[in-house]
Amino acid sequence: MSSSFQTELSLPVDARMLRLAQDYVRGLAQLAGLPEDQAESLALAVWEACEDSIEHAFEGEDSGTLKLVGEVTPAALTLSLHDQGLPFYQTREPVTPGSGPESPDSACLPCRGLASIHQCVDEVRWIYHGVEGNELRLTKDLAGVCRLPAPEPETSGPRTEAVLAAAPGGYTIRLLRPGDGIHLARLMYRVYGYSYTNEDFYYPDRLDHDLDAGRHVGVVAVAGNGEIVGHAGVERPDLGPLAELGQLAVAPVHRGQGLRKLMGDRLQEEIKKLGLVGLFAEAVTIHTISQEGSDSRGLHPTGIKLLDWQAHFKTLQHRRPRSSRWEREAEPGLQRETMVFYFKYLAPPGRKAICAPSRHRGMLGKIYKNLEVDLQFLEPSGPTGPGELKVHYDQATGVGIIQVNRIGIGTLPEIYQARRDLCDMVGAKVVGLYLPLAQGGTPYLCEAVEADGFFFSGVQPHFAPDGDFLRLQYLHAELDPARIHLSSPFAKELLTYVLQEKEAFSGQLSAISKNKEL
Repeated sequence: MSSSFQTELSLPVDARMLRLAQDYVRGLAQLAGLPEDQAESLALAVWEACEDSIEHAFEGEDSGTLKLVGEVTPAALTLSLHDQGLPFYQTREPVTPGSGPESPDSACLPCRGLASIHQCVDEVRWIYHGVEGNELRLTKDLAGVCRLPAPEPETSGPRTEAVLAAAPGGYTIRLLRPGDGIHLARLMYRVYGYSYTNEDFYYPDRLDHDLDAGRHVGVVAVAGNGEIVGHAGVERPDLGPLAELGQLAVAPVHRGQGLRKLMGDRLQEEIKKLGLVGLFAEAVTIHTISQEGSDSRGLHPTGIKLLDWQAHFKTLQHRRPRSSRWEREAEPGLQRETMVFYFKYLAPPGRKAICAPSRHRGMLGKIYKNLEVDLQFLEPSGPTGPGELKVHYDQATGVGIIQVNRIGIGTLPEIYQARRDLCDMVGAKVVGLYLPLAQGGTPYLCEAVEADGFFFSGVQPHFAPDGDFLRLQYLHAELDPARIHLSSPFAKELLTYVLQEKEAFSGQLSAISKNKEL
């Protein structure tokens, strides 16, 4: 056998499996040439680390996997325990004997309680890999001596449930600050697992950079014990005139305390300082909480984006019975998430002239009336000159985007080709098509692509280089409208219109297909 080698063992998050981890470590230690007593000490240490991970990283849940990687070299035996549980971030130097978890400089968060492990290895290192999860790395110099104190006898009594109780004495609402990143990552994990679409929330260094650059402005709720238990914020990726309102998360055991309103009120004070033209938000429909938050802030629904996101709400997994209204509404994992697009002008836009298809003018008039926009419809005109079209595919969400910035003579065939490529070549589940409402060729393009299977989705104001976008969409996945939950009457009216348009053009396509077969 080579003097250096690496192996790994994967186990479900189940305390009954820990003996397999012990046997694995004993075998590696013996292959590394350690005496039997030191091999046994390492096995017990890994038992403690795995048990600690199950209790704290997964907070008593039984979903997930532990991966144990062992590497033997002539100099050392290294054991790495990997989990995708609750984020734990080591910001200081690696812990060495004599600076165990009781040392105030050992970590930025309370240690998970691995005191005995520090006494039997030569180095303990926590590594946080963002969405890839946590790693506890234990290094044993092969020339060292391992001394593990005898384990304390187990007490009889029920095991304490690993939950965070609501802190007495109320909450502090303040701005998100550099250095809060790991605490926010832990909050997002408790709500979304590792599925939140903006991965920067799982990387403290990235979030600090966004805060410094002004691309993120956040407000947090801090419990009496110092834990961040709520967040709301705005994103400005390009530091332009629009900002996205959202990133709302409240730890499950702290819900029902009015934190959403408290954070929202504080955030509005900061938004006023940014000099923005408008705010937008995308609210999930697996429940109505996010929509109600947008409604309460004066935003209005301007679009329905069917099946636009593959959502995963960690707090809904394995929870029976549903403990709140929104949990009873939601059933995770059954359908891609439909989003409601919201918008609000912060400054009066004045009179707006758009070129829209005649069939959609009634609904467009209602959308703009809610935004308090004085609307004028212009007559369509044919395209001239070259066009400009951008195509993007988001592999994480399975959504393709076709954005037309300038309508030209060859734009329509380019849209057809882009739609086929997105659906047939890369497997897009949804394709969103954006047409500029300020350009006279949009009515012509809209009617043509509707014959290809696209249908009305709504409006995204101020998103086009020259004004607003008309959004259409193409579905390459099954939709169950009964699983879409909406809060406002107009959102329900808009959804009804979108579904009617979808069915109307689906019927036309079916008829065309049958005629071709004949």
